[in-house]
Amino acid sequence: MELSNLTLLSGETFEENVLGAVAWRQRGDATFQSALLHDFDMVVLLLHEEQETERIITHSIAGDKRTQSVHVGLSALERAVMAGDNNELLSSLISGEVLWDPKGILAEMRKQLTQFEGPLKERVLFMEFSRFLHMYIKSKRYIEAGCTMDAYNCVLIALYHWARIEVSEAGYFPEPAVWGQVKSLNSPVHKLYEELTISTETLDQRIELILLACEFALMSKMEDCCIMLLHILGSRKEAWSIKELLQHSGLSPLQAELPLVLRKLVSRSLIREIASWAVDAGDGHAIRYTL
Repeated sequence: MELSNLTLLSGETFEENVLGAVAWRQRGDATFQSALLHDFDMVVLLLHEEQETERIITHSIAGDKRTQSVHVGLSALERAVMAGDNNELLSSLISGEVLWDPKGILAEMRKQLTQFEGPLKERVLFMEFSRFLHMYIKSKRYIEAGCTMDAYNCVLIALYHWARIEVSEAGYFPEPAVWGQVKSLNSPVHKLYEELTISTETLDQRIELILLACEFALMSKMEDCCIMLLHILGSRKEAWSIKELLQHSGLSPLQAELPLVLRKLVSRSLIREIASWAVDAGDGHAIRYTL
């Protein structure tokens, strides 16, 4: 596509403020399409050096063609890539047509996603494991309280995060339509998903069965999926407080999940907790974490 065809990219604005641009257009096939493309003919991802708002969306029309433009700052897109949890944005980055990339920033990000190794893979595995554990625990608490439908909803989401772990472990970046990826891997989690959704057992029995499988998977995957956190804990001699860990750039998105992961790692003796005196610990002692 020629830049001249994108009326939203005026010459001056494009040259001065945009570091890169990717266009993602509707296709006529049945391939999965991002929700960003809903009722739009094209989505244009525009990368900026920095901007006050993390993401700005604008709509435009030329003839009968409607375009949704998503303006993101470089730091916001880098966070999305490293966290691996903004699939709509990342799908645009992976599948779109690069229109403007003079510094090779978009090319490098796409390379990270397609190769999917090193820090990115470790972070995605840890993010998905943390969310897997969180939803497993919520489902277990709901089923114990007799809230069957809430337990079902949570265990279904837990399976989704387990599926993303399976895809990541196989060396692929997990896509929005992750169940198609999992099915091609012949992973047991796909069979469990079918067991949960179409089995003739009672709903409570299905949930209990899946929770048992989830518990086994969590225990067997814990150490490998938590490599990123273990590296952070071992990066200095001093033990870490939960406050310090939650302020770490790599862990800050996991405000709800990280405390649960830390407790599980302690219970499995993969990390240690140290009680120490602190002003803000009240009558007790502050807990810090280390290897």
